[in-house]
Amino acid sequence: MKWLLVIAVGCLFAACSSNPEASEKSDETKSTGLAGAIQEVKAFEDSLKKSSTSGTLEFNDETAVIYAEKCLAVSHRFPKSKEAPKFMDKAHIIFASAGLHQRSVIIADSLIMLYPLYKNRPMVLESLAGAYDVFVIPRQKEKVKMYYELLLKENPNMESEQRKQIEDRLKHVDLTFDEYVSKSN
Repeated sequence: MKWLLVIAVGCLFAACSSNPEASEKSDETKSTGLAGAIQEVKAFEDSLKKSSTSGTLEFNDETAVIYAEKCLAVSHRFPKSKEAPKFMDKAHIIFASAGLHQRSVIIADSLIMLYPLYKNRPMVLESLAGAYDVFVIPRQKEKVKMYYELLLKENPNMESEQRKQIEDRLKHVDLTFDEYVSKSN
């Protein structure tokens, strides 16, 4: 009886793994699926623009979560696509703009780990340092320091004024942001 089960499972694996036409269709579906997922996000953005009085993207907290989740769906379903980090970044920004900073930093942390060559990495690192410095409670000065140091290290050609500001913030990283601003004035 056991040998029949082994043969049946073996035949099933052989049948599933040896059909080149099925593989081509699978790749085709993934491509169409990516385009469809991106189109779904764009359609949602268009509906937000149409419903706003200014014609720009305006949303409340509930809509922000839906919007960000649609963006995350693209990156989760198609993690190897060039669009994945862009949509993760978009989700991180949407959550931050809605005041959902804990969720925003989780996504941004994942983004920099999963996509180390992402073109907007410096902006994400700066966003993370700022969020951990100002918005995430309790404040995590170790992460503030880590992300600012990483930003400086990875961007040797950064504008000198920005570099100076970050280096000064690092000198006083033990101070909360409010204490730092008060000290600077």
